Amino acid sequence: MVNEAEKLKELHEAYPREWFRKAPQVIVICGDHETAWKRGNDGKDHTDIDVAIATDHITLRAAELGLGTCWVCNFEPSKVVKALSLPGHIEPAVLLPIGRPEEAEIPPKKRKPLTDLVRFNGY
Repeated sequence: MVNEAEKLKELHEAYPREWFRKAPQVIVICGDHETAWKRGNDGKDHTDIDVAIATDHITLRAAELGLGTCWVCNFEPSKVVKALSLPGHIEPAVLLPIGRPEEAEIPPKKRKPLTDLVRFNGY
């Protein structure tokens, strides 16, 4: 978790959005490509899956504690690597700002219908 002002400023350079700057802390969720499970028959690296599971659990727990979070994946990874001095096998995958949510009007999201995303065999 990053909460030092100078390090937060460096992370803000990787994702320069005003709302992101308001978060008092950012959890940087990284994957370790050296230790991630690899599927035996083709070697598929499951780092992204591990990161997604961890991120989801963190966001659920934060919500349970009354905290707000937001997955941020559209950032410049090289700036995060530099800010945190990460080695080459560690990939920053998600920036997760965390704090007390503000009362704000959230605009409606345009979502694809579920039928465009999910297919059931035989239906």
